[in-house]
Amino acid sequence: MLEEYSEAQQAIRRMVRDFARKEIAPGAAERDATGQFDYDLYHRLGELGITGMAFPEEYGGSPSGFLSLCLATEEIARVDMSLSWTLMVGIMGASMIVTMGTEEQKALWKDKWVVPVVKGEAVTSGAITEPDAGSDTAALKTRAVLDGDEWVINGSKAFITNAGLDNNIFVTVLCLTDAENKRFDAIIVPTGTPGYSVMPAYKKMGLRSCDTRELAFDNCRVPAMNVLGPRGGGRGRILRGFFAARIALASTALGLARECLDLALDYAKQRYAFGRPIAEFQHVQAMLVDMALNVELSGLIRDKAARLLESGQPHAKEAAMAKYFCCESAKQAADYAVQVFGAMGFMDECPVSRYYRDVRAATIADGTTQIQKHIIARELGCFR
Repeated sequence: MLEEYSEAQQAIRRMVRDFARKEIAPGAAERDATGQFDYDLYHRLGELGITGMAFPEEYGGSPSGFLSLCLATEEIARVDMSLSWTLMVGIMGASMIVTMGTEEQKALWKDKWVVPVVKGEAVTSGAITEPDAGSDTAALKTRAVLDGDEWVINGSKAFITNAGLDNNIFVTVLCLTDAENKRFDAIIVPTGTPGYSVMPAYKKMGLRSCDTRELAFDNCRVPAMNVLGPRGGGRGRILRGFFAARIALASTALGLARECLDLALDYAKQRYAFGRPIAEFQHVQAMLVDMALNVELSGLIRDKAARLLESGQPHAKEAAMAKYFCCESAKQAADYAVQVFGAMGFMDECPVSRYYRDVRAATIADGTTQIQKHIIARELGCFR
């Protein structure tokens, strides 16, 4: 049975769509060209309540549900995928405090770190990937050694989102804390901590106004209490957190695919060749039909995965399916959109040119397409 969106979810989608069209879209191309992040624009996401949608009311949030957050993120990605990724990662660290932190940590960090994120005044970042370890998290080498009442962290992280933004307040670092037993912990490192260095921004193919950096830790010391959750289980908790991240990332890809379809369809109806709109030609129709079908299917699998997560049911397989299918479909949609636009689609002034560049990272981040296939096969029982 097909589940419909609630009235509240539909209202959230309309509100964010209207804001995205009026406030986000006009400057998206310029932000892409300059690589600059708009802090005031992000703050307005907080004023609308978007950054607080994943948080309980006692933190100033408005817990609308995970699917509602996915719908909001999808609408933002329709006009600016860079901003949607900044948002997706930006709230994650504070959310981890709320869901994984001890009562002492929640009380201590509520006003200091969580509330500013809820208000859209600050963002966080998560540092997992390393130069020689991405999807293979068991191969991470960044070490944290307990010295009295402090952790001493040494190592480096790569391709980290948001760490270089002026409003980034901390990074959650996945560290090897017990080499003998291969145990890991997620440790919060506040911005400005001595020994924690943020490298220059990468020069990227796409997502240019979404900050991405390498991080270095050289005898970086943080309080022992900065470990999130019970000792030694950080890797497992981070991996479970990937499920939600994959559904959220799939939502950004779905938003981009929807926009590519709408733009390509509208252009095909207006662009004339051989005396008629190119939408009347079968090969153009075939591309548009494939895009439309994949958008519908992407929405269904994303919604199922999000609803399973909300209800507390197992969703590892569905999250991987959503990540795999939505991102690969969006990549194809962007490719087809450029093809429908022809030479104009290759020009920077055409939005689909930016979408084509931006979406390429979606099949890599938070576990590649190939890793998602591996996870799905595992969940199907093909191997242990």
